[in-house]
Amino acid sequence: MSTHVIGIMSGSSLDGLDIALCQFEEKGNSLLWEIMDSTTIPYTDQWYDLLKSASNLSGRDLMHLDAYFGDFIGEQTKKLIDARGWKADYVASHGHTVFHEPALGFTTQIGSGAHISLMTGLDTITSFRNSDVAAGGQGAPFSPVADRTLFSGYEGFLNLGGIANVTLIDKNEIWHAWDICPCNQTLNFLSQRANLPFDKGGHMASQGAILDEIGQQLIAMYPFDAGLPRGLSNAEVASTWISYLESRTENTHDLLGTTTQSIADVISIHISSLIKRPAKILVTGGGVYNDHLIKLLQKAGQDFGITYELPSPEIIDFKESLLIAYLGYLTMNGKPYNIHTLTGASQNMGGGALYKAV
Repeated sequence: MSTHVIGIMSGSSLDGLDIALCQFEEKGNSLLWEIMDSTTIPYTDQWYDLLKSASNLSGRDLMHLDAYFGDFIGEQTKKLIDARGWKADYVASHGHTVFHEPALGFTTQIGSGAHISLMTGLDTITSFRNSDVAAGGQGAPFSPVADRTLFSGYEGFLNLGGIANVTLIDKNEIWHAWDICPCNQTLNFLSQRANLPFDKGGHMASQGAILDEIGQQLIAMYPFDAGLPRGLSNAEVASTWISYLESRTENTHDLLGTTTQSIADVISIHISSLIKRPAKILVTGGGVYNDHLIKLLQKAGQDFGITYELPSPEIIDFKESLLIAYLGYLTMNGKPYNIHTLTGASQNMGGGALYKAV
């Protein structure tokens, strides 16, 4: 018997709300899955500004935004259900990360599940990271369980989102996963200097010169650390690369070229330090559409016996929504999804918060 789950993701790049209707069906020891339909709801300037500045709000105003954003998610999801005739058993929503402070014992994603459930009339699961953080973990990464189950045949999985993160297997057949370095968040920040939301195809970066001193500074901020796991927060991205680049007055094209090269260099250093080789890595996330970045990664990979493969556009754009839907599926079936050896928690954790429909 198949289960239909609506997976919803709001990423750190603030591109929009990714919503996918996913189907899961267990057949013996195998899990069959399909993204049946999907769409992205672009954020208006108002929503972009609200979410970007959420960490500066008072406690009262943040709770108001949590409810307001939950209403928005619920409204957009209900429109899709009605317009496209979606039939779903429940909703799984990651929400938008405002604070991620595992060292202090908390992580905060807004987008009230109670409001989503009320608007859609469906049971809704949220708060996927909190239990792992409560158990002493980083609350990330939680993609490995989905990567290994849904996409077999790869030695690694690289996500080029607002933050670049990876799941990979080493020469001892042990899986590892961690956040590597800033990615699209920083490139988008620099693109806004040229009054553009992002560097389409990496065109500006490809025309820029490489500023060695700046590149060395960027790379030095995110060295490979064998003491994994590691999770990065939006606040850390803002206080490292973005803060440093904000003070630079060099040509925007040169800064983009240098930063894009630095992203490729840091990713290559991290992955080649641990992965079992030769390796085939599946690449997803919005950064896949940055042709210049992909060319730099492919070039660096050749030196290490690493090949980067791009899936279909649907998987590129909605893999994270599929992941959230799968975590909801595991939650509703009472199975853990955070692997404690990867997150640093005291035990394997799962158990998102469930809001029952009236």
